[in-house]
Amino acid sequence: MTADPDRSPAGRGRPRDPRTEQAITEAARRLLDSDGYDQVSIEAVARESNVSRPTVYRRWPSKTHLVFDAVFGAAATGDVLSSTGDFESDLRQFVCGVFEFWRTPEVAAAALGILADRHRDPELFIRTQQLLDEKTRTAFGALLRAGIDQGVLDAAVDIEIAYDALVGTSFYITQVLASETVDAAAERLCALLLSGMRTKENRDE
Repeated sequence: MTADPDRSPAGRGRPRDPRTEQAITEAARRLLDSDGYDQVSIEAVARESNVSRPTVYRRWPSKTHLVFDAVFGAAATGDVLSSTGDFESDLRQFVCGVFEFWRTPEVAAAALGILADRHRDPELFIRTQQLLDEKTRTAFGALLRAGIDQGVLDAAVDIEIAYDALVGTSFYITQVLASETVDAAAERLCALLLSGMRTKENRDE
């Protein structure tokens, strides 16, 4: 019989142990990596993390919600958000970091499955509009504004559409085309973004 860490011996509820949630999400990521999204189930995750199914369901209403939090809640964005102060170098690092994010094994295994399942749940549909979270979008905006301040970018650059172009293109190349040449694609996309966003003086050089 699997343990239920949310219940006391007398059957009364007690505060949830954060270690249990961590064990469940780590189990979900392992199963995604080894078996793929379609083969992951609440029962399999419960068994892998040595908890009961009710323990999992008390935290997530469905496999899709669990996988979303397990993958995107744990995604590392530190390199993407860091800055050296050199605009072109920082932009290249940001673009390459987004490509690397999409091809992380757990993200690659989960992303298309989550997008397919999101239509069943309005709340999840909204959340998947921002697979890269708000701090990443904000950091990208700050990066482009730094480029404007340095005189590299046109002050009228559309930051929102530039971000959407970056995320959409990197997702398509890594997830749909499953391209093995992502490093070259990241460089080409970076060059394209720079070409479209530079000041007129810089474009004419």
